[in-house]
Amino acid sequence: MKRLGAYAGRACSGMLLLGLLQACGGDAGVDQVSQEAGGLSAAQLKESLFAAMGGLEALESARILVQEGSGVRHHLGQIPATGGNDPRAVLDPITEIMDLQNGRAAFRNTVTIDGGFGQQRTEVYTTYEGQRLGWGTTGGRANIVTSVNGLFSWATHNTPEFLTRRNPISIALSAASVPDTAVVREATLDGGTYWYLDTTLDGESIGLYLDQETALLHAFTALDSESIRGDQEATYVYGDWRPVADLQLPHEVEIRHGDGLFARLEYSAISVNDESALAIFEIPEDARAQADQVVALQGEAWAPIEWVEVAPGVAHIVAFSHNSMVVELPNIVVVAEGAYTEAQSLTLARMVQERTGKSIRYVIPSHPHYDHTGGLRGLAAVGATVLTAAGHEAEIRGMIETTQSNPLDALSRQRAAGAEVGSVEVFSGSIDITDGDQQVLLYEVTTIPHVNPKVLIYVPHAKVLFQSDIFFGGGGPDATALYEAIVELGLEVEQIVGGHGGVLPFATLETAVNGSN
Repeated sequence: MKRLGAYAGRACSGMLLLGLLQACGGDAGVDQVSQEAGGLSAAQLKESLFAAMGGLEALESARILVQEGSGVRHHLGQIPATGGNDPRAVLDPITEIMDLQNGRAAFRNTVTIDGGFGQQRTEVYTTYEGQRLGWGTTGGRANIVTSVNGLFSWATHNTPEFLTRRNPISIALSAASVPDTAVVREATLDGGTYWYLDTTLDGESIGLYLDQETALLHAFTALDSESIRGDQEATYVYGDWRPVADLQLPHEVEIRHGDGLFARLEYSAISVNDESALAIFEIPEDARAQADQVVALQGEAWAPIEWVEVAPGVAHIVAFSHNSMVVELPNIVVVAEGAYTEAQSLTLARMVQERTGKSIRYVIPSHPHYDHTGGLRGLAAVGATVLTAAGHEAEIRGMIETTQSNPLDALSRQRAAGAEVGSVEVFSGSIDITDGDQQVLLYEVTTIPHVNPKVLIYVPHAKVLFQSDIFFGGGGPDATALYEAIVELGLEVEQIVGGHGGVLPFATLETAVNGSN
């Protein structure tokens, strides 16, 4: 990220910071300011910041902010093999829409992962009937509404809610809460020296780095929570400041989390107070019934899922895009795949209790990709043991044992309350879960290209196999590897339940791999 350039300020309070003391009655000069840094008041620094960005009144009048551009995102959780490199995503285009007045935000973007898999996505954090909720869609799928913990994003944050408190206008205005007499300190970042102020935004601790030449906001620090990796000390670095209406706003942002780069964006267009942008916050007509369902639950987690019986005691949990399988044994319930989001997993836990009268004893991740594990923490929060293959232990244990405090998720909330929650158990190669005269068999398979290893979940009494991300009805290397694994393991499979899509007869796999002959 390049060093910010100079900006010619306005009036006395808008002069370059190096001339601030002289312009308002003090002595000028670089050496003098450097020597008297401890005497520079927070009141002067705040005034200069606001003026450099266009003035306090202009900042406070900015109700709607729309940023359009492109960039990259890391930490997608799509490793091809244990210990492998996580691919990055290109976000092109991406639009970030913020209703600053009402605390709503949205992503609309196309994500392409390492030049391969691509998807158009919309995720919206909004309000309906006075309640906060989310709606979203991806290319080729229906619109859905969920509670706010049902939003999943591969954009610059895991949820658009972060945009309401991680945008340059809200961050700059947070400086207003700094007492005028607060001490101004110097701090270094990337080898440069900046004026530094501690402030708060909606109760969060924020650190502001102001350019000593321009008074513009060079960077800020905060605590972000990723939905999988948990709490991250975050640094946002701004650059390429340009006029936007009556404001000066950055057209570059780099987001760093504890272990390195998380996202980087360049904005080609930014607008302020474009009323037409607010249309995205309206719930689509075809999803209003789901919004009513969320409102009726009065804050309880909810996502649209359907219970579809596959065989006696076996159900396919069909969701927006990422599915699970429920196996009811005589005394316990086993779930294959804690997919997608906390809202989906907590809705599933309630459904299991209502339909079976039993709690979930085990949840089994088929692989550690974030879109297929986003609900694991939610199921652990209600007491389910996460039973994972040894080849996935590092990734899965990291997901479950971390803390998510901003926002606080169900598992961290339960732990803080001292409640009993689920833990991680590990198996190697294979294991059977036996309850009475029934079993669920787990196999850690190392021959499937999509991800290595991969867990197959087999229910022998129902002759049902659960697989995720590797068979969709057609042929290919993953389908062939799945077929060969089933044959080698000697499994008598009649139906294949998908983590995506529906339920297919085993004959479909045979035909896809071997042809009609």
